[in-house]
Amino acid sequence: MRLSSLKLSGFKSFADSTTLQFKNNRTAVVGPNGCGKSNVIDAIRWVMGESSARQLRGGSMQDVIFTGTAKRKPVGMASVELRFENTYGKLGGAYNAYSELAVRRQVNRDGKSEYFLNGTKCRRRDITDIFLGTGLGPRSYAIIEQGMINRLVDAKPDEMRVYIEEAAGVSRYQARRRETLQHLEHTTQNLDRLDDIASELKSQLKTLKRQSESAVQYKTLETEIRTLKIEILSFQCERSSRLQEEYTIEMNQLGEHFKLVRSDMSTLEHDLTSTNELFQRLIQQSTPLQNEWQQAEKKLSELKMTLEQKQSLFQQNSEALGNFELQKVQTKEKIQLMELQLETLHNQFEQQSEQLHRSESETQQRSHAFTDLKAQQLQAQQQYEQVKVQVEKQQQQKAQMQAQIEQLAKNVARIEQQKDTLKTQATQIQSQFLTEDVQQLEQDKLLSLEQIQQLEAKITESKTQLEQLQERINQQKSQVSSLKSEVQVLQSEQKNLNQLVAKSAVKSDANVVQLMQVLQLNAQGKAQANLVEKFLAKWLSAQIVDSNSTFTESIARQLKTSDSMDKIQLNGLPCLADWIESPQYSLWNQVAIAESLTQALNIQTQLKSGQSILTFDGYHVGQDWVIGLFFDEASQAAQGALSHRIRLEEIENLLAHVVPKLAEAEMVLPHLNRQMTEIQKQVQADQDTLKNQQKSLQQFDIQIAKQQSASQAFELQKVQLNSQLQQLDEQLEEDAMQKDDLEIDMHSVLIKLEQNLPEYKTLQYKLDELNEQVEEQQQQLQLKQQDFETTRRLAEQNKQQIELLEKDMTFSKAQYQQIIAQIEQAKKFVDPIQLELPSLESQFTEQAQLTEKLQKTWSEWQIELNNVQSKQQQLTEMRHLHQQNDEQLRTKLEEKRLSWQSAKSDLQHYSDQLKEMSAEVKQGVLIDLPSHQEKFEKAQRQFEKLGAVNLAASEEYEEVSKRFDELTHQMQDLENTVGQLKDAMKTIDQETKKLFMATFDRVNSELKVLFPKVFDGGEASLSLEDDWQSGVKLMARPPGKKNSSLALLSGGEKALTALALVFAIFRLNPAPFCVLDEVDAPLDDANVGRFCNLVKELSDQVQFIYITHNKVAMTMATDLLGVTMPEPGTSKLVTVDLEEAREYGLAAES
Repeated sequence: MRLSSLKLSGFKSFADSTTLQFKNNRTAVVGPNGCGKSNVIDAIRWVMGESSARQLRGGSMQDVIFTGTAKRKPVGMASVELRFENTYGKLGGAYNAYSELAVRRQVNRDGKSEYFLNGTKCRRRDITDIFLGTGLGPRSYAIIEQGMINRLVDAKPDEMRVYIEEAAGVSRYQARRRETLQHLEHTTQNLDRLDDIASELKSQLKTLKRQSESAVQYKTLETEIRTLKIEILSFQCERSSRLQEEYTIEMNQLGEHFKLVRSDMSTLEHDLTSTNELFQRLIQQSTPLQNEWQQAEKKLSELKMTLEQKQSLFQQNSEALGNFELQKVQTKEKIQLMELQLETLHNQFEQQSEQLHRSESETQQRSHAFTDLKAQQLQAQQQYEQVKVQVEKQQQQKAQMQAQIEQLAKNVARIEQQKDTLKTQATQIQSQFLTEDVQQLEQDKLLSLEQIQQLEAKITESKTQLEQLQERINQQKSQVSSLKSEVQVLQSEQKNLNQLVAKSAVKSDANVVQLMQVLQLNAQGKAQANLVEKFLAKWLSAQIVDSNSTFTESIARQLKTSDSMDKIQLNGLPCLADWIESPQYSLWNQVAIAESLTQALNIQTQLKSGQSILTFDGYHVGQDWVIGLFFDEASQAAQGALSHRIRLEEIENLLAHVVPKLAEAEMVLPHLNRQMTEIQKQVQADQDTLKNQQKSLQQFDIQIAKQQSASQAFELQKVQLNSQLQQLDEQLEEDAMQKDDLEIDMHSVLIKLEQNLPEYKTLQYKLDELNEQVEEQQQQLQLKQQDFETTRRLAEQNKQQIELLEKDMTFSKAQYQQIIAQIEQAKKFVDPIQLELPSLESQFTEQAQLTEKLQKTWSEWQIELNNVQSKQQQLTEMRHLHQQNDEQLRTKLEEKRLSWQSAKSDLQHYSDQLKEMSAEVKQGVLIDLPSHQEKFEKAQRQFEKLGAVNLAASEEYEEVSKRFDELTHQMQDLENTVGQLKDAMKTIDQETKKLFMATFDRVNSELKVLFPKVFDGGEASLSLEDDWQSGVKLMARPPGKKNSSLALLSGGEKALTALALVFAIFRLNPAPFCVLDEVDAPLDDANVGRFCNLVKELSDQVQFIYITHNKVAMTMATDLLGVTMPEPGTSKLVTVDLEEAREYGLAAES
C-alpha cells in the first residue's frame, strides 16, 4: 500500500483545489519559508483523524478552513483527500478487495467534521481502525514534523513505549483490550447491580410467599363461604318456590271444589224453590188457618235459618278475627324486636365507626412516629459505624505501637549492655590517650546532639499541634456537614409545604387580603393549630374589609373589625381570642375553650345567644346545637393550610438561625486550613534543619575518626572502641527516639481512643435503645393495624345485618298493615251480625210460640203437608250444610293465599341476596341445611381470623419469582461473559507481550547497528524500566563521549539519534509512507549526506515525502513538488522540470 496523491481544498493556505501526485518513493516538497509547506503535513495528519486543533497549530478546528485574504473571500468548508494504491492487497479487512482506497475528511464553519471512505460516509473510528498496526496515524512515528525530533529524543519512557508498540502492531490489540476492559467493567458493574437486585428480590420472595399463602387461603375461604351461601340461598329459594307451587295447586283444587259446592247450592236452591212453590200451592188450597200456620211456620223456618246463618257467620268471623288479632300481636312483637335489634346494631355500628376513625388516626400517628424513629435509627447506625471504625483502627494502632515499643525496649536494653562493656574498654584507653582536639570535637558533637534533640522535640510538638488542628478541622467539617444536612432537610420540607399550600390555596384576587394571610397565633394557639383550623375552616378564605369600608355583594365571606371586643366570661374558661395574637374579630371573642365535650355540655345551659364553646377533642357546642368538627365535611375544607403555614414560619425561623451558623462554620474552615499549612511548612523547615544537623553530626564523627586514625597503635584501639560506642549510642539514640515517638503517638492514640470510647458506648447504647423502640413501635403498629382491620370487618358485617333487618322489618310492617286491613274487613262482618242476633232470637221465640198455637189447630193439615214440609226441611238442611262447606272452603282459600304470599316474599328475599352476590339460583341443590349453616359459620370464623391480607401477593410472588429466575439466568450469563472476557484479556496480554518483546529486541538490534553507521562509531540501546509493561529508555553515546543523559547531546546529535531510532523502526516494520518536515535543518553537510544515504537505502521499502531547504537533500529526490505563495496568504503548487533542475545541479542523476 502506497500513497498516490493528496488533494487539498480550502485547507489553511490552500484556498483552491490542489492535488499533489506522489509517483515515486522519494518526493521532496520545496519552497520558501512561510509558503505553506508544513500545511501539507498538517493536512495528512488531519485527514488521518487528528482531533486536537493545538496539534495542527490552531486554536479551534475551524482554523483549518481558509480564512480569506485582502483580495480573496474566505471559504465555507475545508476538505482533504488521501488516495492509496492497494495493488498487492496489503490493506486488510473489508477494504482489502479494493485496488485503490480514498480517505477524505471535510469540516464546515460550524465545526462539524465528516469522514468518507471511497466516497461512503463513515466514522472517525473506521479511519483509525484501518491504520492500526500499520505505523500510520495522526501522531505516529511515520510523520515527523518540526520540533518532533527533540520531543522524540526527550520523550518520557511511557511516551517512547508508544512508538515501539506502534511498530510492533499491538495498537489494535490494545484497542481491543481497552474495549474488552470497558466491557468487563461494565459487565462487572451490571453483575453487582443484578446481585443487589437479586438479594432484594430474594428477601421480597420470602415475604411474598408468606403473603401469597395467606392470600390463597383467603381466596379459598372466600370462595367456600360464597359457595356455601349460594347453596343455602338456592336451597331456600327452591324450597320457597316448591311451597309456592304446592300452595298454588292446593288453591286451584280448593277453587274447583268451591265451584262444585256453589253448583250444588244452586241445584238445591232450585229444588227448594220448586218445593216452596208446591208448598205454596197447597197452602193456597187450604184454609186461611192453614195459610196462617204455613206463614207462621215459614216465617219460623226463615227466622231459624237466618238465625243459624247469622250465628254461624258470627262464629266463623269471630274465630277469624281472633286469629287475625293473634297474628297482629305476633307481627307487632316481631317488628318491635327487629327495631330493638336494628337500634342495637346502629349503636354498635356508630361505636365501631368511631373506633375505626380513632384506630385509623392512631395508626397514622404511630406510622409517622415509626418512620421518624426509623430515620433516627438509621442516622444513629451510621454514626455508630463511623465511630466503630475509628475505635477499631485506633485499637489496632495501639496494639501495633505496643509491640514496636516492646521490641525497641529490648533493643535498648541490649544496646545499653553492649555500651557498658565498650565504655569500660574506652575508659581504659582514655586514660592512655586524651587530647584537646578530641575533647573539642566531642563538645561540638554533644552540642549538635542537644540541638537535634531540641529540633526533634519541636517537630514532635508541631506534629501534635497538627493532629489537634486536623481533629478541629474534622470536627468543623462534621459540623458543616451536619448543618448543611439540616438546612437541606428544612429546605426540602419548606418546598413540599409550599407546594401543598399552593395546591390547597383558593384562587383569589392578588389585591384581596384573606384571613389566612393575616391570622397570627401565639404559642398556645400554634399548639392547637389543627383545632383552630377546623373551627375557622369556612372563614380562612374570608376577605378582610377595612373598618372604614362597607361590605360588598357577590363575596362569600367578609370580616371587618367591630367596636365591641368584649371576650366571653364563662366559668373561668379561656377565650379563643387568647390564642390569637392578631387580628381580633367578634368571630372568636365569644368562643370559650373547654377540655372535653362532657365539660362543655355541663355548662351548655349557661351559654347566651351568640356564645359557644370549643373543646380540645374537636366539638363546637352552642346553646342548642353541637358540631363534631372532625366529622363535619365543611370543617375539612382548610386541608391543613393553617398548620402548613405555621410550620413554614417555624422552618423560616430555624433557617434564619441555622444558615448564619453554617456560614460562620464555613468561614472558620479556611482559617484552620491556613494554620495547618503554616504548621506543615514549619515542620518541613525543622525537618530540613534536623537533616543538616544530623549531617554535621556525621561530619564530627568523621573528624574524630580522622584524629584517632593519626594516633599511635593503642589510640587506634581506642578509636575502634569509641566508634563502636558511638554506633551503639546512635543506635540507642535512634531506638530511644523511635520509642519516644511511638510513645507520643501511642499517647495521642490513647487520648483519641479515650475520647471516642464514651461516644462509641453512648452511640451503641443509643442504637440498641432505638432498635428496641423500633421493634416495639413496629409490633404496636402491626397490632393497631390488625385491630383496625377487625373493627372494619365487624362494621361491614353490622352494616350487612342492618340492611337485612331493614328489609325484613319493611316486609313485616307491610304484613302488619295487611293483617290490620283484614281485621277491619272482618269487623265489618261481625258488628252488624252481633247487633242483629238479639232481635232475631226474640223474633224466633215469638214466632215459635205462635207456631205452636197454630200447630194445635193444624194437626190435620199438618199430616197432609208433612211430606212436603219434610222435603222442604231436608232441602233447607242440605243448603245449610252447603253454606257451611262454602265458608270453610273460603277460609281455607284465604289461608292458602296468605301462605302463598309468605312463600313468595321469602323467595324474593333470598333471590335479592343472590343478586347482591351477583349469583344465580343453583337448580337441584340437595343439602342438609343445619349442617351447611354450621360449615358456613365455621368458614366465616376462619375468614375473620386471617385479618389483613394482600390479595395481589400471589401475582406479585409469581412476577417476582419469574423476575428472580430471569435475573439468575442473566447473572449466570454475565458471569460466563466475565470469564470469557478475562480469558480474552489474558490471551491479548500474552499476544501483546510476545509481539512487543520481539519487536523491542529487533528494534534494539537495528538501533545498535544504525547508530554507529550514522555517527561513525558510538553506541545506542533501548532498555525497559522494569517489566515488559514498563516504559522504554533510550541511551545514546556518540563516539568519544560518556554522557549520562540525552539532554547533554547537541541539536544535531539529537536529530541523528532520533533518525537512527525512526529508521530502525522502519527497518523492522516499515510504514506505507514516511513524512519528514525539515528534519535535516540542524545537520551539517556531512551528516546530511549520511541522512540521505539512509533515506535512499530505505526508499526501496518505504515511500518518503520530505520537506527540505537543503540542496543535498533536494538532489536525492526522484520527484520535486514546489509550493509558492503568489499572493499573501494563498499557497499554490508549481511544477518543477527535473531535466532543467539537473542542468542546474538541483536534481540527482538517474
